[in-house]
Amino acid sequence: MGKIILNLLSNALKFTFDGAIRVRLRAEHGRAVVTVVDTGVGVPAEEMPRLFERFHRIDNARSRSNEGSGIGLALVRELVGLQGGDVSADSTIGQGTTFTIGLPFGSGHLPPGTVASGGERDVSAAAEPFVEEALRWLPQEPSAGTPTEVAGPSGWETTTDARPGSARILVADDNADMREYLSRLLRAAGYRVEAVNDGHLALQAARASQPDLVVSDVMMPGLDGLQLVAALRAEPRTAGTPVLLLSARAGQEASIEGLEAGADDYLVKPFAAAELLARVRTNVTLARLRNHHARWRTALIDSLQEAFFVCDENGSVVEINTTFTDILGYGPEGLPYPANPPWWPSRETEPEAYQQVTDALTQLTGQTSGAYTIPVTHRDGHRLWAAAAFNQVQDPDTGRRVIVGTFRDVTAEHYAVQRESALAALSIRLSQADNLADALHGVLDELRGLWRATRVLAAVFDGSHTPTITATDPHQRWDTLTDQRRRMLTDLRDRPLLTTVADHTTGVGIAVEHPHGTMALWIDLGERRPVTEQDETLLALLAGHLGQGLRRVQHIDQQRETALALQRAILGPAQLPSGFAARYAPATRPLKVGGDWYDTIALVDGQIGIVVGDCVGHGLRAATVMGQLRSACRALLLQDSSPSRTLTALDRFAAQLPGALCATVFCGVLDPTTGQLRYASAGHPPAIVTSPDGNTRLLDQGHSRPLGVRGSAERPEAEERVPARATLMLYTDGLVERRRQPLTAGIGQVVTVIQNGRAHPIETLATDVMDQLSPPGGYDDDVAVLLYRHPGPLELDFAAEATGLAPVRSALRSWLERCGLSPTNAYNVLVAAGEACANAIEHGHRDNPGGRIRLRATATADGLHLSVTDSGHWKTPQPEAGNHRGRGLLLMRALMDAITVTPSATGTTIDMQARIP
Repeated sequence: MGKIILNLLSNALKFTFDGAIRVRLRAEHGRAVVTVVDTGVGVPAEEMPRLFERFHRIDNARSRSNEGSGIGLALVRELVGLQGGDVSADSTIGQGTTFTIGLPFGSGHLPPGTVASGGERDVSAAAEPFVEEALRWLPQEPSAGTPTEVAGPSGWETTTDARPGSARILVADDNADMREYLSRLLRAAGYRVEAVNDGHLALQAARASQPDLVVSDVMMPGLDGLQLVAALRAEPRTAGTPVLLLSARAGQEASIEGLEAGADDYLVKPFAAAELLARVRTNVTLARLRNHHARWRTALIDSLQEAFFVCDENGSVVEINTTFTDILGYGPEGLPYPANPPWWPSRETEPEAYQQVTDALTQLTGQTSGAYTIPVTHRDGHRLWAAAAFNQVQDPDTGRRVIVGTFRDVTAEHYAVQRESALAALSIRLSQADNLADALHGVLDELRGLWRATRVLAAVFDGSHTPTITATDPHQRWDTLTDQRRRMLTDLRDRPLLTTVADHTTGVGIAVEHPHGTMALWIDLGERRPVTEQDETLLALLAGHLGQGLRRVQHIDQQRETALALQRAILGPAQLPSGFAARYAPATRPLKVGGDWYDTIALVDGQIGIVVGDCVGHGLRAATVMGQLRSACRALLLQDSSPSRTLTALDRFAAQLPGALCATVFCGVLDPTTGQLRYASAGHPPAIVTSPDGNTRLLDQGHSRPLGVRGSAERPEAEERVPARATLMLYTDGLVERRRQPLTAGIGQVVTVIQNGRAHPIETLATDVMDQLSPPGGYDDDVAVLLYRHPGPLELDFAAEATGLAPVRSALRSWLERCGLSPTNAYNVLVAAGEACANAIEHGHRDNPGGRIRLRATATADGLHLSVTDSGHWKTPQPEAGNHRGRGLLLMRALMDAITVTPSATGTTIDMQARIP
């Protein structure tokens, strides 16, 4: 009886949109009489005779469902008849319908053998499908806790009591009675049945697990049967799934419409159970034969140990295998996945990773094949790395271009390579550092690049009041840090060493052992991306290596400082005589010396010994030999100022010194007053003299064999006069020697640089020589360069008194003569310099007599530069009528080419320039 009432209520609700539905029960003449009255749309009089037929549908009748009365009323009539009762209906269009059921009391009126005793039945359980169906029809939202799905949270129910290996049938119908009827019928025939209540759920179920057959009603809300067929046919994975459509629409046109939509069969309601089962059996058998190749293909693809995917021409993923799901966690139920799938890194939180996969997609859609390694995100949120390969092929059925690819999980390999690369980069940074500070700066820069961090800072707690801060931001200091950051660094210091502390929204830190104390290291990621477990593992690994590396750097730095102190002692004079400039570049880092050297020695009578030498090889061993040769040469030259005899004695010394064989030396004695040079060469490249007019001579006389080579004991000596304002240059072969080039080519380049820079100050010229002759990769041999411009600068310091002007003029006059100036030019310079000195005495020291004045004069190939500097304060000039004083500056400007007066708090400087024709 409950089944009868529930079906009548379901039918009433289906056609009632306003008013009410009433159920009455009464006893009348030995019978139970039940009336169900609704205020629905009503039934036309001509349709009343067929009202209780299965699947009868009234045209143009307003209804909450599309299949008409379905089998509900037919079932009511059958159940009432079995109990010896009767059912009738009375209806008026627009007013409603009344169903009346009459059932005799008891069972005596029933034939013998037709009565069976039944147990207690749960009316709530029987009513649940009808309640769920009714709730779907109602427009309002269901209340909390009210079920809205047909069966279970996913909206479908699966029966598994069929025999193993039986076909799996997917049933889609929005009518609960029909779903139950079909499921019961198919299950009784031995099929595995999965039932869903609409087309969308049917499509999801087919994507998740391909059925052997889909039995679907045509008229369903949302995605109807015809649209479901189109969706299944559009996806490669489900395109071959057979579909049997059920419809209350009879006629050839309806069947043709369903078959043209892609359905395999079409069955009109009402239908016989035997016909349905026959068609199901036929379609399953034919589909299995037809889809044998497809199933074999699917089995092969699912058996691959690499993830497999197919993309359409727009980049959407339309097919995957089980390994794909195992790796990424995304299954076939989500197909098709868009061209920007959910496993891509977030564009907002991981812009670098997002850009990597964007570039990969561009490659994937723009080329016929390729391979790449990209970051991806598992469904549960953790990071993976995948090595993917793809090829473009043409679909043989549609002719469309598709992309077929595979990938494998290389996360472990990626992070292993990352760790090895990071350790190698860190080791290189540490090995390139000259001291502890440089090492830490280099490491912080490396960490910032590795993590693409906003900033990296380290605080060394060495026991002092304020920790020492080193950061990628050069302006970062302890007092500029926020209180929160200082507390965080202090907290890191107090934690166990090599234990990472992560703030998953901003960065990660760790405490490391530093030679001066505990170092708190912090990597600030900002809000660019969260800190991962791999970040913490990598940082702990690098931090352990960093602590050991810093100790090694400190040990090497201490050894280096000791070695440098010794090297500086043997390198050369720290203070060069006036007019000289020197440059030195050892080939081996971090040493400051090698096998080359230069030297200047103050001799008797104001002469200067000049020496440039080159030992075979470079590095510390060559430097040791060089130091002994340099010391011996200096002692011999002080004893005997003859270059040739000095080299002869040095030759005997070199013959007994291991490593000194074939050393080359240029030894000269220069008179800075006259420019006269006596020299001898033991196998050394020739010195260069460049005159003010650019004429260049090579000092290739007085040449003999290198040191330590057996031969004649006599060594020649030659003389050369260095002209006024000329440049003399001595050098070692590391400056001019190049692979696959003659030595003369390098010497020619040096000559060109000197000629072009002969008007430059001597220090500037020395820098130009080293810079312009340096190979692209730097010098691969030791280089020593010694330059001299004759005469050297004149530097005078005298009291700010008029009596001191005469000696100044005399010294300047003598220096100008050595510069080779004409009498007229020399006179102009003398007068201008005298005026400048007089002004400094009169104006600069009027209130503080006895102060000091400095005069400095330098010469180049085509000009002179003089400067006069006092330590006083000039009086502001106030010219008066008829006053002939205060004309000093005008006179200086008339005599010189350029005058500049620069006052300062400590004095005034007058700079004067004069061109030499």
